[in-house]
Amino acid sequence: MSDLTSLLRNALNDPATGWSLGAFGAIAEFIRDPDEPATLRDDGPELEARTARGGLRLRPTPAIRAVPYRTRSGSLAVALCLPRHVGAMNRRGVVTELGPDREAIAEADRDALLFDLGLGVFQTDVCVRSSDPATIARLRAVAGTELLAPGNPLPPDLPALSPDRVFIGPFGRIEVSQPIPPPDGRSPEGPHTHVLPKLLAHNRTHAATVPIPDGWVPSLYLSPPAESFAAWEGLGAEVLPPP
Repeated sequence: MSDLTSLLRNALNDPATGWSLGAFGAIAEFIRDPDEPATLRDDGPELEARTARGGLRLRPTPAIRAVPYRTRSGSLAVALCLPRHVGAMNRRGVVTELGPDREAIAEADRDALLFDLGLGVFQTDVCVRSSDPATIARLRAVAGTELLAPGNPLPPDLPALSPDRVFIGPFGRIEVSQPIPPPDGRSPEGPHTHVLPKLLAHNRTHAATVPIPDGWVPSLYLSPPAESFAAWEGLGAEVLPPP
């Protein structure tokens, strides 16, 4: 556990490391520029990094298994996994108001309201957060409905509303404050999210090209620079090629 926490701490302090949290078809990414102002916090069991564009919080647990691997393109990645029986989140199936986001990374966001989008993702609660009355009213108007059901009026309005996205896993969260691009637009540089209904329909915890051991689910990914990858190999996990 101490080795894992040390590696996570070093990775969080390194702006060259990228992070992602989610499942096949719904993912949040936290990336920061080398010269971008960032607030870092190392408070015992919690590690945090926050910029004006987004944030990441980690609460390492001894149950985590690190699986380093190489992608088909040759890039390096580490999946932080939990046993399937402890890696599940709430898997809500409809838009649900959860109340104030008391766990928000920034204190200023802790009175804003959190809504689970009800995507039913196994290991991630895919949420949005807002303190804007008009946005809250739009979200409340579809509470209890399936977001991706035909005719749901909310999805076309989400780019204009652009609430914060909050992806919550068993031992971490990623928050994204940048605008949501329109359907024909491009994701902004830095922190962003992807929600792809066609991929979500496969109901997979991860892509088939990611070598997750049987009985485990990936809860968080990081993409370390090459010079630090050997340290992840040193945790004892074999570097597995994609199938």
